[in-house]
Amino acid sequence: MTSKIIVTLVGKDHAGIIAAVCSYFAENEINILDLSMTTIDEYINMIMIVDVTNYKKTFPGLVNDLDQVGEKVGCKVTAQKEEIFNMMHRI
Repeated sequence: MTSKIIVTLVGKDHAGIIAAVCSYFAENEINILDLSMTTIDEYINMIMIVDVTNYKKTFPGLVNDLDQVGEKVGCKVTAQKEEIFNMMHRI
C-alpha cells in the first residue's frame, strides 16, 4: 500500500469529531504527517496527510473503516491514495 494517504473530513462541527478520527488512527498505527482544519459557522472541513506504513489492513479496509467513523460522528470522511490525489490536481 502507498505510504501516504489523503484523508478529508467534512460535516457539522461538534465535540468528539477529531477525537474519533485520531483514536482510529492511533489504534491502527496511522501517523498524521500534516493537518489543516477550517471551521465556518457550524461546519468543519479537515484535510490530513497520513502515513499508513504500519497499517495492517488493505486500502479498501481503510476506506470502509473511515466511512464507519464518519457515520459515527455524523461527517463524511474519505481517503485517497496520494498518487491519485496528485493526478487529480495537476494543472
